[in-house]
Amino acid sequence: MLLEKLFGSISEFIPGTPLSGKEAAISALNPDKIYVENVRAILGVTHSQAVRFCETAVRQGIFSRGTEVQCPDGTIGAFADDVAHLPEVVSYWSQDTEGHVEEIRIATANLPHITFYKLNDESATRLYR
Repeated sequence: MLLEKLFGSISEFIPGTPLSGKEAAISALNPDKIYVENVRAILGVTHSQAVRFCETAVRQGIFSRGTEVQCPDGTIGAFADDVAHLPEVVSYWSQDTEGHVEEIRIATANLPHITFYKLNDESATRLYR
């Protein structure tokens, strides 16, 4: 319900993005990890418009921004409010063809960084009537 109100309020900034029939997709979002691609797909807009939507929500105090690093096996190695708070090294487990499992440590600077957004619960009461 809260995310639906959020999308309804902020989509006013991006004309032509009706949300009718998308309630299930919106309510399926994890309010602690909202990705630009999810927003793009739900609103049916371009990547840059979805980024603008999310960044508008950050400026309005509705979202906060976070960063995560993705390990080579596709798992998330760590996440934080910003890059400065990420650990310098993360570990992930890899299995070779013979079934041996090995812990691999890798510098976060060498991994892809992904921006995500989090719904600020405090802002909900203030912004939604």
